[in-house]
Order: sequence, then C-alpha cells, then structure tokens
Amino acid sequence: MKTLVCFLSACAFAQAQFSSFDSGRSSNAFGNLRGQAQSSAFGNFGNTGTQSQASAFSSFGGQSQSAFGRQSGFQQKQTTASPRSSQFQQQPARTSAGSCRELNERYPVSGSCDRYIECINGTAEEKTCPDGLLFNANVLFTTYPCQYPNEVQCLERSALQPAQPTEDCPHQFGYFKLGDARNCSGFRTCVNGVGYDFTCPEGLAFSSETYRCEWPDEVADCDAEAFLGFRCPEVPISKELGPPAGYRYYRSDTNCQKYFICIEGRPRALSCGGESGFDELTSTCVSADEVAACPQDLRAAAARAREEENQRLAKEISFNARPLQQKRRF
Repeated sequence: MKTLVCFLSACAFAQAQFSSFDSGRSSNAFGNLRGQAQSSAFGNFGNTGTQSQASAFSSFGGQSQSAFGRQSGFQQKQTTASPRSSQFQQQPARTSAGSCRELNERYPVSGSCDRYIECINGTAEEKTCPDGLLFNANVLFTTYPCQYPNEVQCLERSALQPAQPTEDCPHQFGYFKLGDARNCSGFRTCVNGVGYDFTCPEGLAFSSETYRCEWPDEVADCDAEAFLGFRCPEVPISKELGPPAGYRYYRSDTNCQKYFICIEGRPRALSCGGESGFDELTSTCVSADEVAACPQDLRAAAARAREEENQRLAKEISFNARPLQQKRRF
C-alpha cells in the first residue's frame, strides 16, 4: 500500500512539472510572436510613411523645380517603387473592377492610364486622376499616385479622360513648351487650369519629354544652331588620323565672356563669370584685362580687381611674416 501511494505521488509531480513547462513554453511562443508582429507592423509602417511623405513632396510638389535641374542642380526624381513590384511592372488583372485583395491597395482600371481602384479597409472605390496627371501603380500606398506623364509608363493602358482645357492650358495640370524650334527656352506650368510662364536659364532649352531644361542639342524639337545663334565650323578630317579628337571651343563674336563648345558638330553655350573673359588660346576663362576682345570698361574693372587682390595678398604675406608677439596686438 505504501509503495502504491509513493508511485501515484511521483506520477502527479511529473505531470505537474510537464504541464508547467508546456504552459510556459506556449506563453513564451505566443508572447514572442505577438511582440514580433507588433514591432514589424508598427515599425515598418512608420518607416514607410516617412519615406513616402518625402517621396510625395519630391516627386509631386518638388516637380516644379525639376525643370531647372540641368542648370541649378534641382534634379530630384525620386518616385519610390513599391517593394512588391519593380518600376513599370503591370499588376495582374482582377476578377472584377471593385475587388480588393488587400485591405489597403490601389490598382489601375483595365485599359485606362488615369483611372484606378483604391481599397481602404477592404472597401473599393474607383477614382480618376486630375486632368493631365496619370496613375502610377508602383508608388507606395501612402504616396499620392497621380503624377506627371514623364514619371509614368502606361504601356497598354492608353485610355484617358477627355481633356479639360482652359484659356491658359490644354490640360488642368502639366508642363507645356512655349515658342517654336528657334525659341526653345520658354515653358508653362499649369496648376488647376491656371498657367504660370517660366524661362530656362540662358543657353538651355525646355524638353517636353523630361520636363526639364536641357542642352538644346539634346532636345529633339529645338534647332540648337538657330536658338543659340551659332553654327559650329566644319573641322577638316585627316585621311591619316581620321576625325579630330576632343571638343572645339569658340568665343562669341559679340560677347567676350560667352563661348561655345561644339559636341559632334552641335553647339552648347557657356559663359565666364565676374570680370573674366574667354581666352581662345588656352580655351579657359582668364581675367578680362588679358583678353583684347573684351570692352574697355570690363578690362578696366578686371584690372582693378586684380590690383585689389594683389594688395590683399601682399598684406596677408606681410602679416604672416611678423613675429607672433606682434600678431597678438591685432
């Protein structure tokens, strides 16, 4: 009888220990899983939101500056691709126009480049981008999906809503070239049908393809020679050595600070700054008083600037040559 009692007590103790261990293991497993899920969901969503806000401002709001990108360094095309799809990758067709595979997602309406379905909390709603903007299916969900045509590839989605022109603009939104092939620097920005006219920095032409100010020889509908008023001279080709290597530089006949560089026989306009002029012998910008083609007033200003600089350097050298105790007095 005593043996039986001892055996039953041992079994009860073992069962209690096993139950306690199993319960603790289950609790840890669910606790870790729940912690990972919370960290992943809130952490990733928070980071994604920050990136998307930056992308939205640079891609949509900052686009008005990108037209000047070639000259002033404002080239900022930062459309952020979705981690689930590469850029310009088309999403698979849906069984119905209002179906949602995820709680929050967007996808294009079949055949259309400016209409899309937006799902919020599993509820689908069809939307249309403002006239002139196109739906970009590859941006993050927290980014505004309607963007300018130079940032969207429609591919087979070619249908668009009817244009809504105004007295100023052919579309409610967009960038539009002004002038002809001989006057390539002007363009108009349209926002809600209101036009705002701009001019590219000197020597640059507006491109309807990139929505930026480019070198005129890189803009298909710009006559670079007529626009710049300069035609690159013919350079003889040697039968022994072939075409000449490198670029050719030519000073303007009307402005000693302006010069042209010829690339594959087409010109680009550049300019020296300050009191400098272009020296054809060295193909560099030098002090204007060294360039005979510069006007007298510019040469005189350059000579004064040179003299002032020489005096400043002389004072600096004299000061540095003094003993340390004399320097402390100043």
